[in-house]
Amino acid sequence: MYQEEDHVYQACVRFIKRNGIKSVLKHFLEVYFGFLLRYLPGIEGLFLRGLFYRLLLKSCGKGFLLWPSVYMVFSERISVGDHVSVNTGVHIDGQGGLTMGSYIMIGPNCAIVTAGHGFKRTDIPMVQQPFEYGPIVIEDDVWIGSNAVISPGVRIGRGSIIASGAVVVKDVPPFSVYGGVPAKLLWTREHHQP
Repeated sequence: MYQEEDHVYQACVRFIKRNGIKSVLKHFLEVYFGFLLRYLPGIEGLFLRGLFYRLLLKSCGKGFLLWPSVYMVFSERISVGDHVSVNTGVHIDGQGGLTMGSYIMIGPNCAIVTAGHGFKRTDIPMVQQPFEYGPIVIEDDVWIGSNAVISPGVRIGRGSIIASGAVVVKDVPPFSVYGGVPAKLLWTREHHQP
């Protein structure tokens, strides 16, 4: 039992050292107040969540829609452009830094994670290895389908589509449609004028 308590204490100390006390306090507010707002229904919920996260985000444009049951952490490291819509059940972890452009649609139950567990060493358990961070950039006019996973260090180019259920582990060129596990190019969107 003592070893478990010591492990938890050490993990907390590492968390504070890695992020700083100011960031930890913001994280505390985000987790607890975010929980209170996360499931509010209707237009009131959209308004209050938008207002709350507008205060916490690094930057936020107009028309930011955060639907119910979105879980967002380390939002102080997240920049959001204009007219971004995040659907229900999405998990966004901004530890490594996240930049979202404008006119982005994120479907239900997606995971956008900018940090992962280290696993390179085999002489110590993975849970004790340091985190590895990779900023994510999502450029303008991107549609991310439901249940997609965006891995750390990825850039999704302008005008691209990520198919439902895709796991994106490498950069996506502009105007591309990617799908599968791991995600690969399915086709390129052509520029058509009506």
